Amino acid sequence: MLPAALVLAFSGYTGYSLPARLRTLSAEDDTEDAVASLSAPPPKSDFERRFSLEARFGIAAPTGALGVAAEFAFVPRLGLGCGLGTNILGVEYACWLRVRPILGRHRALTLASGVSSAPFTQNEAWAGGVFGPFAGALAQGREGPAPPERDFERAYWLNADLGYESRRGAFLFRVFGGAAVLLNPSDGVVQASSSPDAEPADPVLHVLAYAGLGVGFAE
Repeated sequence: MLPAALVLAFSGYTGYSLPARLRTLSAEDDTEDAVASLSAPPPKSDFERRFSLEARFGIAAPTGALGVAAEFAFVPRLGLGCGLGTNILGVEYACWLRVRPILGRHRALTLASGVSSAPFTQNEAWAGGVFGPFAGALAQGREGPAPPERDFERAYWLNADLGYESRRGAFLFRVFGGAAVLLNPSDGVVQASSSPDAEPADPVLHVLAYAGLGVGFAE
């Protein structure tokens, strides 16, 4: 039996065979690539980009109807931003702090709060904020003179809004809506009406609804 076993051993017969991938390793194997893919870090979230610059469009928004905004994120979920624009009546300035609950690599909710300042006229259209176009259209159909306007050389607002942000690489898109609280309501000056039939001025406005969107890039 022993000589037969030695003959079988030297002839290469072992009773089983190893898998081909374990018995041989050809030069064409992608072993190094496979190891590299396993050790590579996961792809970064697009919200790792800390600085953003965007064009802003809005109705009664903190940066007006048309403006620009820049933001720096201390961490992906927290950033400080400032911007400026125009609300037709004049230049509007704004700064805010934004909290960003991230939903995935490309999407996040946003919650921002800050202050803004701009010339402001309280009338039947402007007092409607985001609903201003609708309120203005209704006012045009009214009978008799409109109530006197209330002018603010510089109104100061405390803003808070909820939004949605999407990023694809460097491209950024956001939509948001919120409310602004007037901080200096006593500074409004009621304009005298030229009509004796004019109604009394409306009570001073305290809260203004707004909405807007932004398009830009992050780096």
